[in-house]
Amino acid sequence: MTHTEKELTVGQIAFAVSEERIKKLRIEGRKNPLIGQQRAIEALELGLGIRADGYNIFIMGASGTGRRTVLTSLLAEYKANTSELQDIAYVYNFTKPLEPKALFFPPGTGGYFAKNLKSAIESIRRQALQITKSEVFAAARKRVISRSETDENQVLAEFETQMAAEGFKLIQIKDDDAQSMDLVPVIKGRAASFDELQELVGRGKFPLQQLNSLRERYYQCLDRMADLFKILREKRRATEKQIRALKAESASPIIDNELAMLRSLCKKTPENTEALNHLDAIREDLLARAAVFMEPFKSAAHKKAFFGRYAVNLVSEHPADKKYIIHEEVPTFPNLFGSIETTGATDDISINGHLKLRPGAVHRAMGGFLILRLQDLLQEDGAWTYLKRVLQSGKIEIQAPPSSIHGPSLLKPQAVPAKLKVVIIGGLHSYDFLYQEDPDFQKLFKVCAEFDNVMPLSDQNLGEFIAFCDDFIQKNTLLPIDEGGLARITAHAARLAEYRGMLTTRFIAISDLLTEADYQARKNGESAITYGTVAKTIERRNYLHRLPEEKYAEMIQSKEILLDVSGTSIGKVNGLAVQDRGYHAFGIPVAVTAQAAPGDAGVINIERESGLSGEIYDKAHLIIQGLLHRRYAHNIPLALSASICFEQSYTEVDGDSASCAEFFALLSAIAGIPLRQDIAITGSLNQLGDVQPVGGIPEKIEGFFDACSILGITGTQGVIIPRRNAENLFIPDRMNEAVTSGRFHIWAIDTADEGLEILSGTSAKEFGDKVYAVLEDYAKRMQKCCK
Repeated sequence: MTHTEKELTVGQIAFAVSEERIKKLRIEGRKNPLIGQQRAIEALELGLGIRADGYNIFIMGASGTGRRTVLTSLLAEYKANTSELQDIAYVYNFTKPLEPKALFFPPGTGGYFAKNLKSAIESIRRQALQITKSEVFAAARKRVISRSETDENQVLAEFETQMAAEGFKLIQIKDDDAQSMDLVPVIKGRAASFDELQELVGRGKFPLQQLNSLRERYYQCLDRMADLFKILREKRRATEKQIRALKAESASPIIDNELAMLRSLCKKTPENTEALNHLDAIREDLLARAAVFMEPFKSAAHKKAFFGRYAVNLVSEHPADKKYIIHEEVPTFPNLFGSIETTGATDDISINGHLKLRPGAVHRAMGGFLILRLQDLLQEDGAWTYLKRVLQSGKIEIQAPPSSIHGPSLLKPQAVPAKLKVVIIGGLHSYDFLYQEDPDFQKLFKVCAEFDNVMPLSDQNLGEFIAFCDDFIQKNTLLPIDEGGLARITAHAARLAEYRGMLTTRFIAISDLLTEADYQARKNGESAITYGTVAKTIERRNYLHRLPEEKYAEMIQSKEILLDVSGTSIGKVNGLAVQDRGYHAFGIPVAVTAQAAPGDAGVINIERESGLSGEIYDKAHLIIQGLLHRRYAHNIPLALSASICFEQSYTEVDGDSASCAEFFALLSAIAGIPLRQDIAITGSLNQLGDVQPVGGIPEKIEGFFDACSILGITGTQGVIIPRRNAENLFIPDRMNEAVTSGRFHIWAIDTADEGLEILSGTSAKEFGDKVYAVLEDYAKRMQKCCK
């Protein structure tokens, strides 16, 4: 292949999508959100269709590729199988208050049960209060109290008679609001205190011996009085018990009647056994506490706390209009798995602890799908670990977050089944990383739906791409776009895909371009988005991001960056690098130089020696040495001391796209053959001398073209690229005229020999013979030195 044949023609360089093709494929009303991701769609359908354990779904791909849109579209018609679901509620555990019980109900009936139980309790309360006001209850209560008082009065009268016989009188003593009973001696028919008697003894009017005897009998009588009061208290407790029993007996029919409807709701089946048992427990508790709720409460708070034990805390229900697709945007531990409401330091958590339980997203997603973003999930303390535990055990237990400032809760609610499927949306390579690093991950997420960054530029995909643009414009009320504007956007989408036969699937970038083009058109007073509008919008965006690029151009113009774009030089080649800022990339021409002399140091990589090279760059350097041995030192010792350097490079260098430039500079330095400086080259080499494709082709070509424009276009300048990169070739509008008129050239090569011929103007054989002759001479010199 001659020098001329290696140069790409204008037809091979130019790329565009014709307006005729756009017009042909532009079908009104064509809206398909599932564009160009068939592999991912099939993976999602697999994960959505299989109900077995472990078939949770992981979506992997770059942001903006439609991951959430595709998922939402596939789930739009999802209908849960409610026959497999249950409403779940937490209730008070009457035997273990710190362990709230879970009750399960058929879908849609949990709320009905809770509402009717609340109504039943309120009705029992109202009717019970009416009973206490009824004449029948009042009469029965009065009879009980009357019998008790008569019995008590009789006992007291008998005791008073006994005390009189002992010489004492029973009196009542008031101490503030309290009352008590005491005994005082009776002397000659008159009550006298011991203080008075002691005074009489002091005056000799009362015998001391009689006083002491009286004191002794007093204490004995006090013991008898204490026994009496103990008996009276027991009688009063018995009376209170009778009154409580009377209240319970009166309330029993009401309680049974009000709970009967709830019992009928919970048909006697195995799955409803716990609900029926709970109603039994409520009945027993109401009867035992009838005396409390049949009287007025001290405060509203006391009343609320009392009846809270009968309330139902519904944490998962399935009404007819339930949304089974839950997107948790803030996956904190409480938001995901529920929480236990904190209480004050003086609050007793055992009082209605079941009402302190709050459900999380896993409860709301029961029977459906919980969708999370991996980045958000991993940022929350304990969320990822506990999510795996839920999926492994199939159980959800509400508990305090691991980092809770209040410490672990004493409440231990009953765990409930985790009947949901988790979908996690992650970035590029995230599934691979977790699969390798987390042994549990591969068992829990068996389906990976991988979204591609690109899709083939087929008529089908292009038609759907056009429909996406039209639909976005319509939804966002943008100016209409003509076929020329769509053609320019399509070409831009192909450039973002970095391949002529592909389109990007990062639709967020296309949406942004349409929005900015609409702004540009309105600003210019245009009625539609045209080819020129889109082109100006792209150029404007590049301008806003081009500040570092312009600074580099200024250094080239001011000769701070030493760069030759004309003439020839020995041991020097113009290489091409890319500066990627993430949102904007631009090419940088770099002078690659080499020096060679006889010696035994081999080929020194200056970047590596100075600590500025990456691993891939080091590998490429070793490949260059291997190729050098293969071609020129297979039958002689390589007696060479050489060095290769990226001139004026002060940051880390990585990648292998400079392999060709380094190899050619090294051969030029060895052979003493000058190479053209008006040509820059990019490409990777293997040990066989084949030129391999590299990335950043458009940016690299633009970077050298801009440098030539600054230093002066000569008409002979150009760039050499790997032939396998021809499909990655996109030139900007500003280069069109120079390429079309032949003032800037692009060559494509398959082998290192082809590149050498273009750069040196010498045949590859002649160049190789010269290199071999010099290396053979080096070997002889070294042999003489060694002797």
